[in-house]
Amino acid sequence: MYHVELRQFPHNFCRFNLSEGELAALVVPWSRGEVLDAGERKWSPQVAKIKILEGPELELQELSMGRGWRHAERRSQDVTDRVLAAVPAASRAGLSPAAPPAARAPATGEVSEAGAGAGSGLADPLAALVQIGALLGPEAPRLLAAWRAAAAADPSLSPSGALAAAEESLGGDA
Repeated sequence: MYHVELRQFPHNFCRFNLSEGELAALVVPWSRGEVLDAGERKWSPQVAKIKILEGPELELQELSMGRGWRHAERRSQDVTDRVLAAVPAASRAGLSPAAPPAARAPATGEVSEAGAGAGSGLADPLAALVQIGALLGPEAPRLLAAWRAAAAADPSLSPSGALAAAEESLGGDA
């Protein structure tokens, strides 16, 4: 489980018990420098600070009366640097996900990210999720919802077939 704090004096906003997918939905736009809309505020990465903790799920009673972040800090580990470093350079730069740098053929003596093995971060489930989120583009939440709906409507579809159906249902603007 992940716990996130956004802080810009005098305001702060915390989200608790996030899955890797929910975390990726926050981290990818943040790393691109995009403004996040969370907790009835807009958070700019140029001004605000983000802190990401990884630890056990917090129970409801641990979150009550504003004590959630203290409980999270006591029982979790700060993974902010690791998570932000896992965001692919293409998504940080805001480049088109249609042609990520890893898609080109590696030059002589260079190892492609896909073939780099466990050291590349691809063995890390969070890194893989962040990369998939970056490939889905800026409309990732809409496309993911349509993808889930297409897969639920026809369970016989392959994942790529369900993705194609989702893109078609969105009119190709995803």
